[in-house]
Amino acid sequence: MNTTCGCGCDAPEAGVWPEADKMQMRFLIGTGIGMLGIGGYAVAKVKPRWLPLWLAALVTWFTVCKYLICTRCENYGKACDFYYLGVPASMMFEPQPDRTLDTAGIVAEGGSVAVLQFLPVLAALRRPRLLLLFLAALAVNQAAQISICCRRCVRYSTDPWKRDTCPSYKLASRIYGE
Repeated sequence: MNTTCGCGCDAPEAGVWPEADKMQMRFLIGTGIGMLGIGGYAVAKVKPRWLPLWLAALVTWFTVCKYLICTRCENYGKACDFYYLGVPASMMFEPQPDRTLDTAGIVAEGGSVAVLQFLPVLAALRRPRLLLLFLAALAVNQAAQISICCRRCVRYSTDPWKRDTCPSYKLASRIYGE
């Protein structure tokens, strides 16, 4: 059964999370790949000695963070709005529905994302075109993530830990007033 939500769209009932929109996911994944590609290039080209650290952050984000966050999400095992990562997380790890996001998850996610985003900025500081290119790619990716993933999470999630501890959830709920 569908109901009308505050935005005027035809939305599913409360507690029913609709499938991720394929076109939005293509755009989101494309912006993520673009940002990571430009960032990896900046680090490898300008500060190649930093590349192992940047790659370690990338591996950490795709593994440890998915264990500490995705396995605890109500969309675990589904092609979710967060880059479809609920499915690969379910292939790697067992669900942990009785656990919530904790300090380890926040530190792992924040630390790995900080390295992935700030090392390219630091590497490209003396290369204005490369710096602007990376910052533009980063801005588009972050805007897409907040407007696609986080907005839908705010709209459909029933996990109380997201509302209580996720900084992106809080930001999206302020931006979109949902």
